[in-house]
Amino acid sequence: MKFLRFFFIVILLNSSTFNAKCQIAISADVIGGTPLSGQTYLNAKGSPYLFDNFEKGVVTLASGRKFENIDLMYDQVTNQLIFKDRNGDSKIFNQPVVSFNIGQMPNVHQFERGIDGVFYEQLMTGKVMLWKRNHKSIIDEKPYGSATIQRNILNNVSYYGGELTQLVKLKTDKKSILTYLSNKTDELETFIKKEKLSTKNEADLIHLFEYYNSLY
Repeated sequence: MKFLRFFFIVILLNSSTFNAKCQIAISADVIGGTPLSGQTYLNAKGSPYLFDNFEKGVVTLASGRKFENIDLMYDQVTNQLIFKDRNGDSKIFNQPVVSFNIGQMPNVHQFERGIDGVFYEQLMTGKVMLWKRNHKSIIDEKPYGSATIQRNILNNVSYYGGELTQLVKLKTDKKSILTYLSNKTDELETFIKKEKLSTKNEADLIHLFEYYNSLY
């Protein structure tokens, strides 16, 4: 009789655990969101997105809720993060997104929302952080002798240094970068010459900031 009672209790516990897991899985999958509308990129030359196709990513909302392994697309014209729901429909989040990453290794991009509401890509962490923003813009032009308007989407890349709450916009010429990192000018000058770096090249700029942070 005691064995049967124990067996029955075990079944109840396992059943409760299973139901709890199911509820967590279901609630994490229901994101909600608002159907996407208003984009006018038809026949545009250039892409408004970070990636042209949906890529897997992780999203953290202002409420603290976190969604992993969801299909994302980042519109860099509107600064809008788009996700694909279970039915394959494109939507935007109802709650503010505070951070997200998108892409597959080794091409994963990490973004954080600044105090201005703009998403900045985190290129380097450490004593001095390096950020990037590509605010794409739409320019319409009518070629000479043509009756149609050509819509062009252009890149506008800017780099920033410091904490996300106090970003400093950087000029990427060598003199400006060394002025910004002025307490290690001699070491950086030597490193730039040794590694043959160009501060106008993104990969080289990241490498330089990485070296600077390693000095502390």
